[in-house]
Amino acid sequence: MNSRDFIENGLILEDSIQIGKMLEEGGIDAIELSGGVLTSDKLSPSRMGIHSEEKEAYFRQEAKAFREKVAVPLILVGGNRSYNIAERIIAEGTADYISMCRPLIREPGLINRWKSGDFAKSACLSDNQCFGPARAGEGIYCVTEKKEKAL
Repeated sequence: MNSRDFIENGLILEDSIQIGKMLEEGGIDAIELSGGVLTSDKLSPSRMGIHSEEKEAYFRQEAKAFREKVAVPLILVGGNRSYNIAERIIAEGTADYISMCRPLIREPGLINRWKSGDFAKSACLSDNQCFGPARAGEGIYCVTEKKEKAL
């Protein structure tokens, strides 16, 4: 669910937390927390240019606010690229689980790589090129990786 929409007259964090409480009371098993809307380039759910750990987990502050009020397991999505950040988010209690999309499109074996001890950051460049083929009905794949392999 969205933590906030980041647009004028959109969903705000306080309302989202209230919805989270209602879902908790209704018996929901977990909440995957995201944010933003697709029409916003700056604060979209799929931000571009995640080149440093500081830019990762971009809904982390919203997750911390959720954690204070909602007790169901929390899954954090949005810009998770490195093992270190994922581990820190879990260790500090900000979220119970980490979710990823684009890194697993680029590197489907990422979790197994991390399990084997290779903790290098995902190869995903966060360029959003992977969504083009999906919108065209061609499936989803890392366009950038395909171009790199063709060179």
